[in-house]
Amino acid sequence: MKSLVIKTFLAACCFTFAPVAIAQQQLDIVQILGQFVQANIAASRCSKPDQKTLSNFLSNFKIVSLRATEELKKQNPGRSDEQIVEVLTQGTKAVEKAIDDAIRSNGCSDQRIQDLLKRFEMQSTLQF
Repeated sequence: MKSLVIKTFLAACCFTFAPVAIAQQQLDIVQILGQFVQANIAASRCSKPDQKTLSNFLSNFKIVSLRATEELKKQNPGRSDEQIVEVLTQGTKAVEKAIDDAIRSNGCSDQRIQDLLKRFEMQSTLQF
């Protein structure tokens, strides 16, 4: 049986082929983490960001990851840190597979991938 943590993270990480639907709902930090994960995977497959952009993105990704992990711990107080990390790792693998499948089918020019690459650029400019 999937835990609440798994359901929460996988819901957040579902490969966003419906950006309008997501834009209409208020995002929480776990969903934001899912968006960072998606953008990071797409960029690692389909772009070569310059060092400054990559460094800025990774710095922001670290902050979002820490805050999302804290939130998941609050939502799931019975889970250990290791269990939280494992769920996040499994969720990331599922997202990675979905993105890889999309790239295999449609290439990096797929509009969904292009949207994720734009998101990567935007996320690298955030100031936390």
